[in-house]
Amino acid sequence: MNNRREFLKKTGVLVVGAAVTNTESVHAKKSTEKWAMIIDLNRCTGCQSCVIACKNQSKTSAGEFNTKVLSIETGSYPAARIVYTPVQCNHCDDPPCVASCPAHATFKLTNGIVVTDWDKCRSNGACVAACPYEARHLAPQYDNKVDKCDFCHNRLEKNLQPACVESCPSKARVFGDLHNPQEEFAVYLENKKVIVRKPGKNTGPQVHYVPSFHAQEGVL
Repeated sequence: MNNRREFLKKTGVLVVGAAVTNTESVHAKKSTEKWAMIIDLNRCTGCQSCVIACKNQSKTSAGEFNTKVLSIETGSYPAARIVYTPVQCNHCDDPPCVASCPAHATFKLTNGIVVTDWDKCRSNGACVAACPYEARHLAPQYDNKVDKCDFCHNRLEKNLQPACVESCPSKARVFGDLHNPQEEFAVYLENKKVIVRKPGKNTGPQVHYVPSFHAQEGVL
């Protein structure tokens, strides 16, 4: 069976199942991390390496992707150019997908990552419609269970970076722990102005962007 699906099922059963019977036991072993990603649009070249790495990691079905790279034309001749914007699940602090799920199949881990329990998922797509970032989709190869980016949670458990971060040749993606920022992640947090997609939705996204020098701040 697909290793990623097995991990998600195991995670959902242990965390959600405990939440139903004993909320205190769920929080007894809280994660000390809060994971987040910063994407520097000035470094992104639109090469699609992150998309390919994510596809290889997630084994999504044909035509479905857990991360995408949007291309946005900005400026005018002779200064016109393309700004590339990688997009995915934002692992929001207040995720609409969680509130919308009638089966309580999607939920947040204590480290901030939003995951789905495929044993509970009824494939009705309510969370897909609720996501303002179009980051969720029904996976036909898994009986139309809902799939999306999970920050490669199974890789984090092995002290590895998400596949999209590891594969990026221009180092446009920087990943780290907001509670204990280190190295370049800490430098970005301290010295760079970061923005989020669709800030008016007030979801508290944990995928942050360094805006392009060549695009208006509202381009996201």
